[in-house]
Amino acid sequence: MKSLALKDSIYKTELSHIIVILGFIILLCNKYANLLDIDSLHFMSGSITSLLGIMMIACIMLFQRKSLLYTIIFLLSLYSWSLTKDTTLVALVLFAATSKILKDRLLKVYLTMQSTVLVSCIILYFLSLYFKMLNVNLYTTGNRIRYTFFFLQPNNFGIQFAFTIICFIFISKLPLAASISILLFSSLFLYVFPNCITGCMMLIIYALLILCFNKIDFLKKELLHSTPYFIIAMGILIFGLYFTGKASLVGKIISGTFSYRFIGSVMAIRLYGVNLTGHYLDKLGEVLFVDGQWGTFWLDFAYIRVLVEFGIIGASIFAFIIIYSIRFLIRHQNYEHLILLIVVLFYGLSEWGAFSALTAFPLLYTVIPSSRIILCQKNNSFKGVAHFSPSPFLNRESTHLL
Repeated sequence: MKSLALKDSIYKTELSHIIVILGFIILLCNKYANLLDIDSLHFMSGSITSLLGIMMIACIMLFQRKSLLYTIIFLLSLYSWSLTKDTTLVALVLFAATSKILKDRLLKVYLTMQSTVLVSCIILYFLSLYFKMLNVNLYTTGNRIRYTFFFLQPNNFGIQFAFTIICFIFISKLPLAASISILLFSSLFLYVFPNCITGCMMLIIYALLILCFNKIDFLKKELLHSTPYFIIAMGILIFGLYFTGKASLVGKIISGTFSYRFIGSVMAIRLYGVNLTGHYLDKLGEVLFVDGQWGTFWLDFAYIRVLVEFGIIGASIFAFIIIYSIRFLIRHQNYEHLILLIVVLFYGLSEWGAFSALTAFPLLYTVIPSSRIILCQKNNSFKGVAHFSPSPFLNRESTHLL
């Protein structure tokens, strides 16, 4: 009887993994249908496709017993999706509940799909430029010609490329020198062709972090512990200065495209305000007259977008998951994951993709501790838990739960 029950449990687990992975693939296909400038892909994009992907991933709720609190949080996030038409919060809640084994599988699926799409776009784009095979769009900013690689904007390509490289470095466990070389070469590629400065910065920041913290002494460790909170506080402070109109000095320092992130956040507060359940951001991309001037409304500053789009309830869920993850990683000295989280939080100062379920992948699926881990922490009787794998960048190994 025990053997049959065990086989049945294994069967259900494998079946749920397959369904979740298929749902994740559907969401990735929907993302690329929106990002790529290819008309034939547009039939895959839309709210119906998103709903199908989310419902398949939601089988986590059917195959695994969840607490009443988690069920309520899931229903709130699902309701938020119905209001905002944005899958970010509900996907975050669902994937936060997955096991480590499923997280690892999703990580490999993500890397495989991202690599296949991006490499195909790069090769076909250069062939089309050389042999005139297809119509190729070139994006011009000032005097600079930027390669789009069939994406709607070169920045879209650059961000997807940057986080794919970070994911590859994280999975491959290459020696430090090889990892640094790949990150710097990839950053140079992003600067020369799509001229995506944000993508370059993410790769360079990641390279500097894994280089500087290769050997962790007390001072470096304490600095690493406080960095995530410092990044969030810095972003909120700069926004506060813009919101109160006292950002003249800051504006000069971060003038140009970066400062527009904070200006857009101020426009969002003026247009929508903050409520409990959030808003559907129907005016994104429109030219609006706000505070006595015309401007295109974009809300790229991730921390304010969470508050405006998902409301106080959604922002509280985000904050709990992220802050708990930071504290968990610090407590268990998992510096490899903490470095990933710091990179994503830096990215949140510039782009909304930091909290997107399909862009800043390491934060959402790798860094966040599984609900089963949290349960195991509270119950020391659990046996057979996997350990943190030793980092290829950090000499210190950890034997804590993961």
